[in-house]
Amino acid sequence: MRKKLVRLHHLHAFMVIILLLSGTLLYVTPTRTWFNQISFPLVTFHIVIAIIYVVIVIFSLRPLLQYISKAPRLKKFNGRLMITAALLWSGSGVIMYFQASFPVNVRNQAVLIHDLSTLLMMPWIFTHTIGHFFQLRVSWPKWWRTKSPLPPAIQENVWTRRDFLKFSGIGLVFLAIGSSIKWMLPTFSIATEENKRRGYFRIYNVTNDYPRYEESPWNLKIEGLVDRSADLTMEDLRRLPATTFVDDFHCITGWSVHGVEMKGVKVKDLLDDYEIKPGGEFVTAYSGDGEYYDSFRTSQLVDEGALLIYEFDGRPLKKAQGYPCRLYHPSMYGYKSVKWVNRLEFTKERELGYWQKSGGYDVDGYL
Repeated sequence: MRKKLVRLHHLHAFMVIILLLSGTLLYVTPTRTWFNQISFPLVTFHIVIAIIYVVIVIFSLRPLLQYISKAPRLKKFNGRLMITAALLWSGSGVIMYFQASFPVNVRNQAVLIHDLSTLLMMPWIFTHTIGHFFQLRVSWPKWWRTKSPLPPAIQENVWTRRDFLKFSGIGLVFLAIGSSIKWMLPTFSIATEENKRRGYFRIYNVTNDYPRYEESPWNLKIEGLVDRSADLTMEDLRRLPATTFVDDFHCITGWSVHGVEMKGVKVKDLLDDYEIKPGGEFVTAYSGDGEYYDSFRTSQLVDEGALLIYEFDGRPLKKAQGYPCRLYHPSMYGYKSVKWVNRLEFTKERELGYWQKSGGYDVDGYL
């Protein structure tokens, strides 16, 4: 029995370390971008490892509970802590994977719980792993690391099932408070503005650098199956009738930014003003980074209110947000919002977008 538990413990530790490493690589923009560039499916890898991890946890749960029921207090604590972490990770991960089936607020909280539970567990996992690897021993009190009787001074605080439930409940409350504070911080930073954001943008790129349109001119080419092509500058775009509105920006990974004021030109207004009549059923939007692109039915851009956005909250887009212009469809996820858009090509057949080819994303991307 003990040998089986030791093997499960080592396997569990290995899987947790792989999950932490892959999750950290996904969280850090440069590393996530590098894996995109070499076409390594890091998201899929993380999900597959997570599924294997959950299977291992389920398989080892019964012997683990039997063990910690008779183990010293330190072992009980470690076991309960990892069970709690596994529940938080797997529960929030399921919501993130099936995020289209959950309300926006639930999805946002799942992302925050997933991130914060990982950040809270990392110090413990690091010290626990180093201690095992180098055979280090912390001088815990004897009553904590063995089954020795509790000292009289703390006997009145004996750990019971009720205490465990209270401790877990308080932990969840503080986690929720921390999530809410993190979620509200962008609001506090722009509290004087009429439209207050809820949430913050996570920057996802497929290249390691941004197009430098501060140093070189930006142009938007409209070409392909059209009766006349066009080549617009930012000055040309700003001369067209602008549309300003407030909307919620949603990412397919689960996070959202609420109440973003956007300003730009509707694709329909641009085509009408330049008297351009598309002859292609589909249109591909290309990014100035030279790598990213996505496609639409022409009717999705023309008839569904798609815009070429050049301002967020009354200010020009930041470089990481797609300066000077990005495409935006109010009913689609953010991966359809091509940043640094510099070309719209109308075609007879549909071109699968970057994430349709690399990640199996839905071709339409509706919320």
